Amino acid sequence: PTSEHPHQGRLQGIGSIRRNRPFLILLSAYTIAAVGSNLPAALILYYVEYVLGSSLANLFLMIYFMTGIVFMPGWIVLSRRAGKKQAWLTAIFINTAAFLGVYFLGPGDVWAYGVLVFLSGIGFGGALALPSSIQSDVIDYDELLTGRRREGLYIGLWSVSKKFAAAVGVGTGLTVLGMTGFEPNVVQPERVQWALRVLYALVPSLCNIIAFIVAMAYPIDQASHESIRAGIEDRRANRPARDPLTNTWIHLDEAEEVRDGMDGDAECLQC
Repeated sequence: PTSEHPHQGRLQGIGSIRRNRPFLILLSAYTIAAVGSNLPAALILYYVEYVLGSSLANLFLMIYFMTGIVFMPGWIVLSRRAGKKQAWLTAIFINTAAFLGVYFLGPGDVWAYGVLVFLSGIGFGGALALPSSIQSDVIDYDELLTGRRREGLYIGLWSVSKKFAAAVGVGTGLTVLGMTGFEPNVVQPERVQWALRVLYALVPSLCNIIAFIVAMAYPIDQASHESIRAGIEDRRANRPARDPLTNTWIHLDEAEEVRDGMDGDAECLQC
């Protein structure tokens, strides 16, 4: 009911997210990795034609996406057995290893590229789905801290991050490629081919490595998430709840003070 969830100002709502450290880690790692993944998405046609000297880009794209779809159930199973974080880190590792190999390919290495595309497709499904699944866990943690369900706020920030990563990845890749002297439909000089290999393979790999390091700090595992859910139930029953990540107790009077402060700021924003 609306009466139980007073309006909260947008700026205050976004500001309160700084308390949700797991979400900040997740969003940072996802955005960095997404910037890298948008580079090969924008440059694959150029790489296949002007570096490998092949016209099979459409076939490679089909292999990539079909492999991601076929292996998606495997990532679900792995995430249930090893945890979402470990499954996500594994997906990042596979993608990174595959793209590092792509850097060393050259004209005529079509079959080797196909194998690496297949391997990166395996990681693609996990890297695409698992961060969104992890997002539901950090939204639960936010409810434990604030007593609110704010899926809209978190999904909105997630969408902004995806668009930002696409703009940076595609914009940077095509701009740098143009600066190296790229001209379509002609044989490319060595510097352009080198730039394509760097932008298509090395930069995404570097982004993945940074994202991997950041994601390692993500603190919510299956056990702590179960404790978070138990804490949410305690709060709904008007009992003090324990924060499993900081090992501190969240008392209802403190939560009400936080909520009242949010609502007071919201009224000021409306005025």
